Amino acid sequence: MATQTTKTVKVGNLLLDPCNTRIPRVNQTNDQRALLHELVAHESIWKLAKSIALLGLFPTERMVVMPHGRDYVVLEGNRRLAAIKLLLNPELAQTSSMVTNYRRLARNIDLTPLVSIDVFIVESRLAAARMIAALHTKPARKSWRPAQKAQFYREMVEEGLTPRDVAQEIGVPEGEVRRSLRSELIYRIAQTFEFPSDVHKRLGSRHFPFTTLERFLERTAGQQFLGIKPDNTHGFQGILHPDRFRAVLTKIVTDIITLPGLTRQINTESEMRTYIQDAEQQIPLTKKKGSFTPDFFLDEPSRPEPPTPKKPKRKRRRSTSIIPNDFECHVHEPKVNALFGELRNINVRTQRNSSGVMLRVLLDVALWCFYKRTGSDADVIEHYDKNHKNRRRVENWTPSLRQLLSYGIENHIFPGMSADEYKSLRTLLAKDGNWIATIDILNEYTHNPQVQPTEQEVRTVWERIEPLLRIILKAENY
Repeated sequence: MATQTTKTVKVGNLLLDPCNTRIPRVNQTNDQRALLHELVAHESIWKLAKSIALLGLFPTERMVVMPHGRDYVVLEGNRRLAAIKLLLNPELAQTSSMVTNYRRLARNIDLTPLVSIDVFIVESRLAAARMIAALHTKPARKSWRPAQKAQFYREMVEEGLTPRDVAQEIGVPEGEVRRSLRSELIYRIAQTFEFPSDVHKRLGSRHFPFTTLERFLERTAGQQFLGIKPDNTHGFQGILHPDRFRAVLTKIVTDIITLPGLTRQINTESEMRTYIQDAEQQIPLTKKKGSFTPDFFLDEPSRPEPPTPKKPKRKRRRSTSIIPNDFECHVHEPKVNALFGELRNINVRTQRNSSGVMLRVLLDVALWCFYKRTGSDADVIEHYDKNHKNRRRVENWTPSLRQLLSYGIENHIFPGMSADEYKSLRTLLAKDGNWIATIDILNEYTHNPQVQPTEQEVRTVWERIEPLLRIILKAENY
């Protein structure tokens, strides 16, 4: 086995590999700056730099290096090294706009941990070959299942973090954390119910279709059927008698386990309601009026105190508007900044209508300004007005909010957005009313005199679009 040692090395003594496999042979060179520019041009270094700025370097992902005089050549981790070098010295970037972007990104983080980093030192390129091949030709990690991810969030909360803390710690939207925690809570409650032995065994299995249960919790009809509503303090509140909730959840879980293909039968609101009508015939009669919290069903022992108690974190004050206190707008369009500032000053609890309407306006204006900043506005207009029919009628015609969203989603033009976030964003385009947060719901807030949103509904809409807003309100960095 090749000898490996760990050492802390200054980044200034780390060299990009002239023989890096990521770089075509014709472009390989000993010029370090040329190697850096080659990686920036083709290997998504900006996205990686953002990740490092947000989450730092993970100790399990040390670079693999070999000695080169007083320096070290990086055999594994050239993309990370390029990103770190640009954060430490933005002037290395190839264009003035890139220099500005890396300066802005570096300005908001503590660069001290990046000046010197831990590396694995191997004797030679050959000694590292097996390790590098394993990393890049075999799947080193397997993605968590949704239930495992939800359990991970729960464990972090039990360590004393709030859902917002968890979101900030691991770089995901707070809404995703809260939805996963709510689903995990109901899943855990279901495991306390009585089922036939074969059903109970499948319920506790890692192969339980957790995402099908989540579908019931995401849809308005599913929440009404269970008699629950989201609540940020308890996860959810029961608005029916606990016996009714127990009977409905037992039926849902049993069907998820025993009915093949159930998930394909509840794709739309109408399909969900058809299922509910059929299921009602098989649910035992119970009391319906009542209320409860999850603690009614869960009687878990207290977790033991750690040997050295952690200093309790000061509870953050929740924003009175739908915009979290730590959410900032970094673009320079005057109207976008004005809308953002006005929305931040609206108390969502007492001014729900204003919050919902202003949120829709902010999304519409900010998204169009994002397209203009990134030079995509002409393509979007041409896509939806190929024959210039609309532009002949209205000189400054722009596509609708639905069209703007659809174009961005289908063409994957939002920098840094994950596949799961794109999937979540697509639910905004649903036209059958089967999701709580959709463009149609936003339009209803604006145009339908009969629709008055609740505080929780407006907050749910915000949670759904927050990942997009974080991108388009910081789009100057791309």
